[in-house]
Amino acid sequence: MPVYARKVTSQHPIFQDRETVITTREITTRIPVPDSITLCDGCNKNIPEGYLVYLGKRELKANQPYDYYCADCLKSYFKGAIITE
Repeated sequence: MPVYARKVTSQHPIFQDRETVITTREITTRIPVPDSITLCDGCNKNIPEGYLVYLGKRELKANQPYDYYCADCLKSYFKGAIITE
């Protein structure tokens, strides 16, 4: 099954209004993530533009990405990825 990738910038709506949630039995803590922080899931660097990776055509159509990678990590981990608009 082919893997698809879509190039986006850190301004893409998917990166807006995010937060990390930490929950224990007693407390839930919400930590806002700045919109300008977009980390590559391969090398963990903050990248201004990268690729949303989709594991199939159905996920691409539904805009349900698997992860976000810089160009180098995309080439390393998903050599045959089909780049889409």
